[in-house]
Amino acid sequence: MKNIQYSQGQLNKIIDYLHTMYFERDEIIHSAFASIIAGEHMLLIGPPGTAKSSVLEMIFQHFRDLNVFKWTMNDDTTPDELLGPYEEGLYTHGKLKRKTVGKLPEAHMAILDEILRARGYALNSLLDILNERSIIQMNERQAAPLISLFGATNDLHENHENTALYDRFLIRINVDYLSSKESLKTMLLNEAPPEIYASLSFQDITQLKIASSRIQIPPDIMEIILSLRFKLFENKIFPSDRRLKSSLKLIRASALLGQRSNVEKEDLQILKHVLWNKPAEIDKLNEILNSILNSM
Repeated sequence: MKNIQYSQGQLNKIIDYLHTMYFERDEIIHSAFASIIAGEHMLLIGPPGTAKSSVLEMIFQHFRDLNVFKWTMNDDTTPDELLGPYEEGLYTHGKLKRKTVGKLPEAHMAILDEILRARGYALNSLLDILNERSIIQMNERQAAPLISLFGATNDLHENHENTALYDRFLIRINVDYLSSKESLKTMLLNEAPPEIYASLSFQDITQLKIASSRIQIPPDIMEIILSLRFKLFENKIFPSDRRLKSSLKLIRASALLGQRSNVEKEDLQILKHVLWNKPAEIDKLNEILNSILNSM
C-alpha cells in the first residue's frame, strides 16, 4: 500500500502543473481538490470561456483507474441519459433496473455542464446519488462509487426546481474572465507546458481522505468559526447547521493541501465559497469573514 507521502507528492505535482497552465484559477484548483478530498460536490458559476470545464477536465486527466462521467445538460435532458435507461425486459414485468454502464451510477467523478438548465424531473433524479451515493435497483438501494460531482453553469437561474439540487453543492464558486493584464498577456502568448507524469488513483484519494480526517482544528480556530456563524446570522445570512458541519471537512482538506497538520486561519478562506445562499450575500460574507480573521 502506498504511503501518504507518495500520494501527497503526486497531488502537489499535479497542482503545480495546473498553476502553470491556468492563470487566476488558483482558488478553483484548490477548492476542487479540497472537494475531492472531502468527498463533497462543487458548482462553478461563470460566463462561457472562463475555463470552468477545462480546469476540471484537466484535473480528471490526472486520475487513473477512475470512471469519469461527463454530460452537458439542457431543457430536454432525461434521467435515463444520466442514470441509464431501464432494461426493457424487466420493465415490462414491473421491475425497474437501469443499465448503468458508462453512466453516473458507475462514476467516481462527474462533470455536469450547464447543470441548472435541466428540468425538475432530471434534477430530482440526481438527488439520491448526490446525497446518499446510491440509486434504487430492483426495489433495493444500490451503492454508487461517486466521490465528487462538479456542476458548471453560466448563471444561477431563478427557478424553484433548482433549490434542492443547488443545496447539494457544498462549494459554489464564481468564475470570471481574467482581470490582470499580465495574466491575459501570458495566457495569450504561452504554449502549454510539457506534460507531467503524475496521477492519483482511488487508493491515493483514500489515503488523502484519511490523512485529512486526522487534521486538528485548534480551539482558537473553532472560536473563529463560531463567531463567523453568529455574525452571519446577525446580518441575515443563514447557512444551515448541516452546511457548517460539512464545511469542517473542507477546511481540514484545505490544511492538507497546504501540508499542515492543524487548520490555520488561511484555511478558513474557503468558507467564502460555502456559507452564502444567494449571490447577493457574497460580498457581505467576504467582509465579515475578513474582519473576523483580522481581529482574532
